[in-house]
Amino acid sequence: MNMVDRSKPLDVLNKSLKSSVIVKLRGGREFRGVLDGYDLHMNLVLSTAEELGADMSVTNVMGEILVRGDNVVYISPTELKEQETSKGEAKTKEHGEKEPW
Repeated sequence: MNMVDRSKPLDVLNKSLKSSVIVKLRGGREFRGVLDGYDLHMNLVLSTAEELGADMSVTNVMGEILVRGDNVVYISPTELKEQETSKGEAKTKEHGEKEPW
């Protein structure tokens, strides 16, 4: 039987540490920043955080913020860290691009 490698949500968060993420909150607000830390309640620490408008433009520069986990609707990585390809070469995506892990 084939074993399938399935990522768990906290694994994805761990891969996103020190990388840019977009966080959507209840009420519709969205923030982009570097994920500096998180806990099991999904409380997040973002540095260089910016609030985004509906057109993804920056509406407010926040700096370092703490986001309470029960307000988080989703967290999306905005770039991939270097990953091994089948030939052993590393690839990275440009800032702002979204791709699945």
